[in-house]
Amino acid sequence: MRKVAIVTDGVCDLSQAIIDEYEISTIPYRIFFGNEVYRIWHNEKSTLSVDEFVAKLAKSTKETFPKTSMPSPGEIAGVFDEALKIADTLIVILLSTGLSGVVQVARTVANTKYPDKDITIFDSKHTMVGTGIQALEAAKMAKEGKSKEEILNRLESINPRVRTILVMNDLDYLYKGGRIGRAKKLMGLAFNVIPVVQLKDAVITPVGSFKGNKKLTEGLKTFGKKILEHCETNDVFITHINHHETAQEVYNVMNENNSNGIQIHYGLAGSILGVYTGPKTICISYIGNWDEKWLFK
Repeated sequence: MRKVAIVTDGVCDLSQAIIDEYEISTIPYRIFFGNEVYRIWHNEKSTLSVDEFVAKLAKSTKETFPKTSMPSPGEIAGVFDEALKIADTLIVILLSTGLSGVVQVARTVANTKYPDKDITIFDSKHTMVGTGIQALEAAKMAKEGKSKEEILNRLESINPRVRTILVMNDLDYLYKGGRIGRAKKLMGLAFNVIPVVQLKDAVITPVGSFKGNKKLTEGLKTFGKKILEHCETNDVFITHINHHETAQEVYNVMNENNSNGIQIHYGLAGSILGVYTGPKTICISYIGNWDEKWLFK
């Protein structure tokens, strides 16, 4: 058995290949469209594909507007049971307490059902691949045989420098989902303006906006090259929903300028992201320095 196994949740947006290689366990999140329930384990395992999600979103009404729900205690316990077959010690890296109550529920499950087990719940203070990139870093260390203390110290060290940048058509979905207030929503309503937000101190914060898709693409290309210069780990993630052309261009430019051999992970995001950002979104996550001037000259 390993010393430590890593558990994360369905917002992680890690690929099946990463999940398999590092034996990461994922707790499913849920999406509700009215009375319909779908489960998301990660961006390549769900009962609702991204294409299906976008189609359903386009037809949704006030009554069927999608909502997310955190895992039940039983679902969390089931994943803990499976992970404890891999290792006697678990580190569980979950969606920010600023966005969900899953951390508290997981702690309650660990304390009540597994009082004699070594289970540590870690608040990622992020969402989507901002959570997943931390789980991946921890899982790499676990595979190398690092101790729980070494992994937790590493997580505490990198957490303040995890960057999750989101680009979307407007801020309406964040507003409808209760993630931002009306004042912030109004910042994204100008004609042909594409807003950019980041997760900072577990709070979704507007960063700026681009006037049109051409400016967006130019800005993200410049940003992508800067990321490669300042990335502290070997992984960068670019995921998207229905925004393939721009995301692909950014990915191509980063590959062309990738002299450090950084692993650039590219693919579709999970449907959880779309509930809050809408049907056209790009998410970029890395660990390292950040300057909004890299995006906006």
